[in-house]
Amino acid sequence: MNNKRMHDAIHHHLGEGRTFSKEEEAALLAKLENNHFPPKRKWFPELVSWSLAGATLLLVIGVIGSQTGLLPLLGGGQPERLDSTLLKESEVHGLENMSEEQKEEFLGRQPKDYYADSVKNALKALPFPLTLPEKLPFDAKFVVEGIKDWHFPSNTDGKDISATFSAANGQQSILIDAVDFEQNVVEGSNGAEASSEEIELKKGIEGDLKLDSNGGKITFENKNGIKIKIYFYDPQKDYNTRDVLTDLANQMVD
Repeated sequence: MNNKRMHDAIHHHLGEGRTFSKEEEAALLAKLENNHFPPKRKWFPELVSWSLAGATLLLVIGVIGSQTGLLPLLGGGQPERLDSTLLKESEVHGLENMSEEQKEEFLGRQPKDYYADSVKNALKALPFPLTLPEKLPFDAKFVVEGIKDWHFPSNTDGKDISATFSAANGQQSILIDAVDFEQNVVEGSNGAEASSEEIELKKGIEGDLKLDSNGGKITFENKNGIKIKIYFYDPQKDYNTRDVLTDLANQMVD
């Protein structure tokens, strides 16, 4: 008697309200003992094995990614150093009459300039997170002005980076500089009389606000230690420069 026939026989007896005789019961038990059922698949040990294998693979990827910069490609955040694969190196002009030795000496004292095809690639290439304002006082989109790797002989780690973005619409324009190292820059005066004040941004971050007849700028450092300067140029005074700069800065506070 095969499995199906045994199954049908049991249901037939139960359906008629009959009970098995001792002879029928003995025969069914003998059939069950002699029948070889396939063993049940042991899923739990296999799931544990696959889980351990997956955890090992993720650990290996994590170790390799932290050493090679693979993690940003896997959604693991910013690279540890500037990812130049997402950028294009700007051509340096004015070196035509220099010897190779002079070129090497000159370039050793200059930052390496890059540009990007998109703001998205530029932000992904930076060795620090940066959030650009999305709400602007006028209708415009940010573009990449440039990224500099200050690769002087003493700084070759790809971390002394500055990035510049701009947005413009007619007479008004916004310029944003972000720097991840201490930079000593002497800015010249544009001849306009300026006022200066300390203001408090979101999350208790302090900003240095300067206003003049053509617009103004605000300087602050975010929680990641990135120095940010936002310039707003509005010679027609169509906007309240103080409010515009404060709002733009608060959008960049992480």
